[in-house]
Amino acid sequence: MRLKLSGGNGYNKVVSIDNDATLERLILASEAPLPVAGIRYGYPPQRVDNNQEASQSKLDSLGISSGEKITLIFQDEGNKSKSVTEAPPSSQPSNDQLSPNKCKISLPTGEETVLQVRQIPDDNSCLFHSLSYCVYKDISLSPTLRTVCSDRIRNDKVLYSDAVLDRPNEEYAQWILRKDSWGGGIEIAILSKNFGVAVYVLDMDAQKFEKFNEDQFDQFVIVMFNGVHYDSLELVNQRTVFDRRDEIFSEAVLEAALEIAKQLKKGGHSFNTRRDRIICNTCKTILVGERDVARHAESTGHVDFGQAKN
Repeated sequence: MRLKLSGGNGYNKVVSIDNDATLERLILASEAPLPVAGIRYGYPPQRVDNNQEASQSKLDSLGISSGEKITLIFQDEGNKSKSVTEAPPSSQPSNDQLSPNKCKISLPTGEETVLQVRQIPDDNSCLFHSLSYCVYKDISLSPTLRTVCSDRIRNDKVLYSDAVLDRPNEEYAQWILRKDSWGGGIEIAILSKNFGVAVYVLDMDAQKFEKFNEDQFDQFVIVMFNGVHYDSLELVNQRTVFDRRDEIFSEAVLEAALEIAKQLKKGGHSFNTRRDRIICNTCKTILVGERDVARHAESTGHVDFGQAKN
C-alpha cells in the first residue's frame, strides 16, 4: 500500500509498504526526523499512540488502507496535539464512547459490531475513491473508474446527450478523465452497473438515501456525501458490501448510517450547497451551489471548504 505522510517542520513523504505491515513498520519506513509519539488519521481524526502494544497492530486492523493520509505526531508535540475530537478505539464501545463517525449495531441475535466512516482523501476524486474503496479496498483504481465512465458516455450518445451532460458528449467524455473533475449522479449510475451492486448515497444534510439501481441489484454499498465530499461507510472488519435480502442486518446498517450522518451534521460537518454559502478556506472565495464549488475546485485545485458565516 502507498501512504502519504506528513508532520511538523515541513515533513512530507510517500511510502510504499506491505499490506500486512504493522504500525512499527510504518514508522520505520517513514524515516522521520524526530521520534514518533503516534499517528493521526481519519475523519473526524483519531489518534493511535506509538506504544508497545499498538506498534504491533497491523495497519489494516486500524482501518488504514492504500491512499490514506497520515499525520505523524512527533514526541515534542505529542502532548499538545491531542484533541477532544480524537476517539481512541475501545474493545467494547458504547455509542456514548464512540466518535461521531461511528455507530454501534446491535442485532436481535445478540451480535454487535460497529459501522464507521472510512475517510477518503480530499483531492477532487473523492467520489471515485470512495466507490473504489467500497468495491476493491483500494483507491488507486480511481483513474480506471474514470475511464469506465468516459467510455460508457462516449459509446451512448443517445442516453448521454449534450442536453443531459450540459456540454458536448465528447467534451464531457474527455473532461471526466481529468483527475480534478468532480463526478456525480451520472458516474455513480454507470459504476453501479459496472460493479453489479447498488450504490446508496447518504446525503448528510438531508438525512436520507438516494439509491442507484436498487431495483437491479440485491447487494449494495454505502457512500456518504456532505455536500462537497464523499466518504465510504464500512464495518470495523472492513466489510463494505451488504445484501438487502438479509433484511434485519441491512436495515440495522442503514439505521446506523443515518445515526452517523445525524451526529456529523450536528457537529457541523455537512453543507447544503443549494442553500448555504460555501467558503474556500484556502483563498476565502465565497461560493454558492455545488456546481460553483466544483468549478472552483477544478480551476484552482483547492479542496478545503467550509460554511461561510452570514
